[in-house]
Amino acid sequence: MAGSLAIVLTLLAGVPTLTTGPFGNTPLVAQAAARTYVPVSSLGGKTRATYMYMPRLGISMPIKKGVLGEPISTRYAYHYPTTSWPGGGSNTYLYAHAQAGAFLKLKYARVGDVLNMRLKTGDFVRYKVTKIKKVDWNAGKWVLPTSSERITLQTCLGNTRTSPRLIVIAKPVS
Repeated sequence: MAGSLAIVLTLLAGVPTLTTGPFGNTPLVAQAAARTYVPVSSLGGKTRATYMYMPRLGISMPIKKGVLGEPISTRYAYHYPTTSWPGGGSNTYLYAHAQAGAFLKLKYARVGDVLNMRLKTGDFVRYKVTKIKKVDWNAGKWVLPTSSERITLQTCLGNTRTSPRLIVIAKPVS
């Protein structure tokens, strides 16, 4: 009943709601009405993202300011310092642990998967996965600026500091 009410409210108000996910208490953003999504190209500049979710993979988490050289939580995706934000026309780099509640299921990503992001403005933007690559742990080129808009997601593929990394690239949906 409560789930049905949330869906009805979402459809009436055009605002996505958070619901309890199938994997414990992980919040999943309910699919919003199409009118709540805006093209990345319409943002007019860098716009901070506050939440990201990939529906097919069940990845759903808030985005926090990244830290270098400090431990990170499994509750957040982190924005790598110095990289862009959606609408900045360059590389937005997000990283998280390969653990339950974080990017564990990123290893099942496929080209064409959708990545949705909620912005600090309340708008939502969509990206589609275009590339998936296994790289060395110290392959730093993935955090560099790019000449086109994209999101780079990164997680580890093992339990050591030098384990390979998984890189998933997503480009804006027009």
